[in-house]
Formats: sequence, structure tokens, C-alpha cells
Amino acid sequence: MAAYPLTMLGTLAVVLITLIFAARTGQARGKTGVKAPAMSGSEEFERANRVHLNTVEQLVMFLPVLWIFANQMGDLAAGITALVWVIGRVLYSAAYMADPAKRTVGFLIGFAALVIPFLISTGLILWGLFTG
Repeated sequence: MAAYPLTMLGTLAVVLITLIFAARTGQARGKTGVKAPAMSGSEEFERANRVHLNTVEQLVMFLPVLWIFANQMGDLAAGITALVWVIGRVLYSAAYMADPAKRTVGFLIGFAALVIPFLISTGLILWGLFTG
């Protein structure tokens, strides 16, 4: 068995939700007639695309932090963190598609799942450097 099975499953869930958002963007493009390479022309497409792009932007920061956090705090903590991030992204997506002004709760959940492990990991690494 791998050393970090929950973190690996969490990572796969993160990738899966990103793929789902990408597919929804493509579906919205087809449904609304927004032809590539256009990035505007339909609010439905623009919302789906923005959810996907914002998720990709967060993903670039989240995955390295997740794995550093797994190394510092263990597999269970990192697996739970990945689950919280995915839940935040799903809530963000649902709210953004319905009314972009109501996306804040989902964004804050995902953002907390990024910032809290970042701060804990950074603190533990610095602590180890200066005390160890």
C-alpha cells in the first residue's frame, strides 16, 4: 500500500472536479454557440469557463501545499483537507453558475483549505529549521 493513500485519493478528487468543470465549459460552449477561440458571447459559457479557470488557478497552489501538508501532518489530515477543498469548489461552482455574487462561501471554504495548511506547514518547516 502506498504511504499516502488518502492524499492520493484527495489529489485524484481534485483532478476529477477540475475535469468535470472543464467538460462543463465545453458543453456550455457547444450549447450556447460560442465558437473557439472566443471567450465571450454567452453568460452561461462565461460563468462555466470562469469556474473552470478559477479552479485551475487555485489548483496550481493547492496541490503542492497539500503534499507538503501530508508530509508534515500526515495522510489523514491531508486527505480531509483535499475533501474540504473539493467541497468548497463544488459549492463555489454551484453558486457561481446560479449567481456569481453568491460565490463567496464556496470560495472561502476552498481558500481556507489552501491557506490553513500553508500556514501550518510553513510554521512547522521553519520551526524545524530553527530548533532542530
